[in-house]
Amino acid sequence: MKALSQLQNQFQNYLLDSNLQFQNCIINTDKVPAEIRLGIYGNAYRIRLIEALAANYPILHMYVGDDQFEELGEAYLKTCPSTFRSIRWFGDCLANFLSNHSSYKEYPYLAELAQFEWTLTLAFDAIDDNILQIEEMASIPPDAWINMQLQMHPAVHRLSFSWNIIQIWQALSDENTPPEPVHNLHPVEWVLWRREFASQFCSLSNDEAWAIDAMRNGGTFSEICEGLCQWIDEDEAALRAASLLKSWISQGLITKVKLKGE
Repeated sequence: MKALSQLQNQFQNYLLDSNLQFQNCIINTDKVPAEIRLGIYGNAYRIRLIEALAANYPILHMYVGDDQFEELGEAYLKTCPSTFRSIRWFGDCLANFLSNHSSYKEYPYLAELAQFEWTLTLAFDAIDDNILQIEEMASIPPDAWINMQLQMHPAVHRLSFSWNIIQIWQALSDENTPPEPVHNLHPVEWVLWRREFASQFCSLSNDEAWAIDAMRNGGTFSEICEGLCQWIDEDEAALRAASLLKSWISQGLITKVKLKGE
């Protein structure tokens, strides 16, 4: 059993690092040399992982084209070999890879497109949870609202993009010609989530983006109202916070309400 385990580890090292010493463990014949035998497995492993990467990033694949994506996949595989038992998670570091690799960092919109696609899959795969209904808010006493904390659904993610990658993604998803990459004057804030078995996303105003982040960090309704005064008058902050809360509930972003200290 120990010999088998060692052999398996050596085979894995060959696939990951092309350790040619493993050829000594393989039967060699004139008809099919050990190098060719191992090459069959090595190529199949590499091709399968690049196919998995394309499956996780279909729009990025479409955007750069088959040849460029294969080249990208080869470079990524060398830099970030698979570390998961499930092939589903291969590609989790692609956005970071594109941001830092010398061949791709001059095209920062590629990293943002990869980040968006990966986050969509995270939202879709997130664990399920209850969705807060607007009728449930009636059971909370008015004087308790100041200490009210809101728990976001596990599928909710917040992103900020400096390029028009959403428009690029949308055009390609609709099988249309994508627009040219455009750098936004200011980053655009986005929220992504899942509802009724479909990934959702929408852009946010600066005050709503701040409020969602504050809520995710445990801020109370009172603290959110106070923070919103950066953008609106103090006497309008509570109404704005209540309006945002209603919108979040209707979109299915919130699972429950709790009172601070409970």
